[in-house]
Amino acid sequence: MERESKPIYILKIILAIACGILHRWHASTLFENERHFTHLSEMEREMSFRTEMGMYYSYFKTIADSATFFEGMQRIHHDNFSEYPNIINAESKYNLGPEVNIGMFYHIMKYLDLLPKPLCWQIERGDGLASITSCEGIGVPVYFYLEFVWLCAMVTGFTIFLYASNLSGSIGGGIIAVAAFFFNHTECTRVQWTPPLRESFAYPALLFQMFMMSEILKKRKKPDSMSTHVDLVLLMAFCLLSWQFSQFVFVTQTIALLILKWFKIINQEVYSFYCIVHLLSVTSVIGLTSNAFLLNSLHLALLIVSVCASELGKALSNRVNAKTLTVLEITATLLGTNLWKVLFTSGSDDEHIFNILKSKISNYKDFHTMLYTCSAEFDFLKYETYEAIVKTFLLPTAILAGFLVLYYWYRNLKGQGFPNCIEPHIAYNILQTGAFTVMAMFVMRLKLFMTPHLCILAGLSCSKRYLEKLGIKRKAMQGALVALLLAMMSYNGVQRLIKEREFIGEYSNVDQEELLEWVQAKTPRSAAFAGKMSLMANIMLSTRRPIVNNPYYESKEMQERTMKVYEIFSRKSVAEVHDTLRKLQVDYVVIEEALCYGYGYWKPGCKMLELWDLVDNGKGKSEGKIPVCPMLFRGNAHPFRRVFENRSYVVLQLNYTKYIEYKPKTILYTA
Repeated sequence: MERESKPIYILKIILAIACGILHRWHASTLFENERHFTHLSEMEREMSFRTEMGMYYSYFKTIADSATFFEGMQRIHHDNFSEYPNIINAESKYNLGPEVNIGMFYHIMKYLDLLPKPLCWQIERGDGLASITSCEGIGVPVYFYLEFVWLCAMVTGFTIFLYASNLSGSIGGGIIAVAAFFFNHTECTRVQWTPPLRESFAYPALLFQMFMMSEILKKRKKPDSMSTHVDLVLLMAFCLLSWQFSQFVFVTQTIALLILKWFKIINQEVYSFYCIVHLLSVTSVIGLTSNAFLLNSLHLALLIVSVCASELGKALSNRVNAKTLTVLEITATLLGTNLWKVLFTSGSDDEHIFNILKSKISNYKDFHTMLYTCSAEFDFLKYETYEAIVKTFLLPTAILAGFLVLYYWYRNLKGQGFPNCIEPHIAYNILQTGAFTVMAMFVMRLKLFMTPHLCILAGLSCSKRYLEKLGIKRKAMQGALVALLLAMMSYNGVQRLIKEREFIGEYSNVDQEELLEWVQAKTPRSAAFAGKMSLMANIMLSTRRPIVNNPYYESKEMQERTMKVYEIFSRKSVAEVHDTLRKLQVDYVVIEEALCYGYGYWKPGCKMLELWDLVDNGKGKSEGKIPVCPMLFRGNAHPFRRVFENRSYVVLQLNYTKYIEYKPKTILYTA
């Protein structure tokens, strides 16, 4: 492997930083263009953080609003707002690593008096709406929080360039990857639309971790010292602390490295090093947060079982031939992991992942799985994505790179033999991209893994070593190829980029704002609310009222709670629904008209009433039972009391009257 000169290395770092800064600017300005965030009130800004975004941001707000960082942490570790009346450790349960760290920095800056005073102005909204005060600057907590999101976006741009240029061994490869990334930006990331989501923080760290693993694999040997890779352990721990899904990404990475090991492309020592790093990160996170989900995870099971299978292989190496040994290792790993899951993790919180997958490849349906698969993000990958990556020449370039790699390996096969002809770091990235592609095809949301990795692989088409093997040795010819690829990508790519930047919008939701203002003014601070998951997050964030159910639907307990709350959309009687909500200790339930009546576009079988008909196999429908929600929304809501209504929402108060049954004693008179 050629060692690059110091000037080239410095140039790559400078270009990578420039790409990072460019992406930070691009993402942050797209966010502002879509919402006109600078001219929104505090409540409007919080409302724009829909679904779980609002819930995650609420925990940063809790820390920021506390007198000290430690007081904020105390409130998070004894949270009785998100799963009322339960008191939970929210940091452990909801992967709040980013919010905790940002909150700590906020209090440090505040203590050192380094936060500038916000710039505020009065805005007249018209249409009979009250004027609002809008403030901006990093002295405003929401702007301070967003600065860290844009910093993570900067890391993504930085890593894309560095990853592709190092993988291809050429600056041209990095340029191709970054160009493809920007031309397919909406297919690569959602950070510009959904800043507080876990992926906004975890994905840049995951990408950089994969880059570091590629650099280790490139050397074809185990690192000399474990102490030099403490940064890798910390990085992986941050990924696990920031996003529950990180462990599934690491499962695909483990499988990719196992395949390389089984084909002897990497040796046992490299794989053992990888497992040690992962086990250290997992155990540190479990020790720090007592994360039961991670303890019961497929990630931990696969690591432990594969290490045991490898040790078994070592013990049998003198008695069994190499091919038989590999087959035994594969069998032991597969059977052992399945057995571990059956014995130790039955009914765990990751069961919904496997149910979603089962529903994709069979006719399997249940209430919880349908709530996932009915949303667009969990649908199959759309035709528009395939069209975009073909029109911007990303997919053809990535396929071209694949052919160049295979040709290079084929030419090396004669001189070096198998497996020495295979480059481990390239093989790993091809396998990793393959895994991400399969994931994205089944769940559209996961294209955020597939598309950036296709961009990185596309950069291999400019690799000097591959082009020279093909006979293209002159630098001028290699430069011309980079220019040609950029021209073909730009033909449709530039138009997509311009279209993305041309979008100008302004967030407004007057009905929801009216609802939240009423909740703040007219309900006790201890009043517990239930309703649509996404709306509950906004109620908790903006009004600081406790909620019974929330958007963290990965939790088995939350699935059960939400299903009970969603009885308001079923064909059960009003009395049954009231009784269920009373047992959950709900004070107010909020009903949204669109959800109640099924207004708007819904996929077939996805209206709330249809989900409940699925639950009882259509029994209630065949018996002629009427839906309860329309009655609660506009009819006689007794024993509920309708206390608020506008065009979109109705709030019902539960009747907690105590009934006392008086039974007089029977007195017997004897003659």
